[in-house]
Amino acid sequence: MNHNQQFQDRPAHKAPRGLKTLAGAIALAMLTALPAMAEVINFDQQLPTAYAGGDTFVDSGYQLLVQDSPYAIANGWTGGAAGAIINGADVNSCDVIACPGGNASNAFLGLNDGSVKLSRLDAQAFRISSLDYAFVAPVGGLSDAVYGQLVLTGQLAGGGTISTALDFPTQNANGDFAFSNAALNSVFSHANLSGLTISACLFDGNGSCFNSAAFPAMNQAQFGIDNLNVSAVPEPATYLMMGLGLAGLGLARRRAAKAAAVKSI
Repeated sequence: MNHNQQFQDRPAHKAPRGLKTLAGAIALAMLTALPAMAEVINFDQQLPTAYAGGDTFVDSGYQLLVQDSPYAIANGWTGGAAGAIINGADVNSCDVIACPGGNASNAFLGLNDGSVKLSRLDAQAFRISSLDYAFVAPVGGLSDAVYGQLVLTGQLAGGGTISTALDFPTQNANGDFAFSNAALNSVFSHANLSGLTISACLFDGNGSCFNSAAFPAMNQAQFGIDNLNVSAVPEPATYLMMGLGLAGLGLARRRAAKAAAVKSI
């Protein structure tokens, strides 16, 4: 059997063990790194709108579901006012409530103890690294204090939940509760989420923060959010296919090199 025949008889579909190992290593490295497709949800494409519990809208590839307060849901009082898009540059946007300062663009307000839930339209997992947020006072002229917290509850892509809470910023020099930027802790910001619920709670003066069906916040747990830095996490199969593709490319190059060497004999 000559060298050419020996090379041609070798099964073409089997990758050498080293290349299989390389493919696995590449795929694992990609899964660990998980480069993200970043987006910023800034609500600037939205029109000023009032939302009832159960309403939805779409921004930057994400669906946002506005939800009633836990107390309203528990008592069957659904469909009440629970959110709004406001334009911070329009003084008429906040005739009814005391909108936060420090933001001259569109923002989403969670009202009357309500919440908003984010999920991707393509059902991929996602991460969130930071956002702007503020307390939305039920009336103007309140004294400066930390009234409560913004609460983020993530539904993990693999099952279970993860949560974190941020104390609301206090008032600015003009006496307005103001937007502030917050970078989320490393554990939360690296969690792969299938959904994210954002709500608020009020401090009770004894170290607890409340807004539940059993302990309603009486429509005072309100918040504003803007500039959510989110990123889609591609499916693991994407990385496996990329790894196998790179391994296949390496195999093809190796075969080409071997064929060239055989021909030169």
